[in-house]
Amino acid sequence: MHELGMARSIAAIVEEHARGRPIKGVRVAIGPRACIERDALAFCWDIVTDKTVLAGATLGFIDAEGDTFTVRDFEIREEA
Repeated sequence: MHELGMARSIAAIVEEHARGRPIKGVRVAIGPRACIERDALAFCWDIVTDKTVLAGATLGFIDAEGDTFTVRDFEIREEA
């Protein structure tokens, strides 16, 4: 299941840019030929992000073309 490695890579990219701030959600663009199973990636995301600044962050998907797989954006959770 390479989705586990993909989830780890997404988490590492977002954590690097978040600089310790809590994250509300992350969106990735996935094309039909990227060979990534969205349900498996979402499952792995929950495991990989548990007990990190990404814990509870949603993983959203954007339809893309070809073999695209890109972290599109992420949203920082506002502190109350």
